[in-house]
Amino acid sequence: MKSPDTSHEPAVPPLSALTEAQLLEAMHAEFDRLNAEHFAGELIRPTVIISRRKAYGGYYQPQRHRIVLSWQAYREHGWEEALNTFRHEVAHIKHPNHSKAFWELASQLGVTKRYAASPLTPPRTPHRYVYGCPVCGRRVHRNRRIRQASCGVCDKNYNPKFALKLLSDDQR
Repeated sequence: MKSPDTSHEPAVPPLSALTEAQLLEAMHAEFDRLNAEHFAGELIRPTVIISRRKAYGGYYQPQRHRIVLSWQAYREHGWEEALNTFRHEVAHIKHPNHSKAFWELASQLGVTKRYAASPLTPPRTPHRYVYGCPVCGRRVHRNRRIRQASCGVCDKNYNPKFALKLLSDDQR
C-alpha cells in the first residue's frame, strides 16, 4: 500500500518545539519548493526575517527583496497561518499588488485564505482626551495629552489665538 503524498508540505517540528531558526529553515525550504514547482527555479531566494516587533502576519519588501514574518503572529495563529502568510508574500515577489493575477498566483501557491487571521493588536479604545478649538469648534481626539497645540484648520502654524482647550479627560 502506497503512503499518501505529503511532499508538498514541508516537514516541521511541532509548534511547541519550533524555534525562530527552525521557522526560518522551514520557510527557506518552502520557498525552494515553491520556486522549483511554480517558477522553474527562476526566482532568487529572498532574505527571510522573523520580527518580534510587528503586529501583523508579514510583508514583502521589494527594494530589499526580503520577507518579514511576525513571530507574534506565528505564536498566536500557528504554523498553517504562518505558511499561508509566507506563500502570500512569495506571490508578492511577482505581483506587488492584490490584483486578479496576484490572487490567481497566490491560489496556485497554496494560499488558502484571502485575509489573515484576526488582528494581533487589540481593538482601539475610545480616545482618552478630547480637545476643542475655541474659534471654529473643531474637536480633536487624542490618547496622549497635548501640552501646546493649536487648531490646524484655523491656522497651519501654531497660533495661541486658536490654542486647543481640553474638553474631556477620561480618568481611567
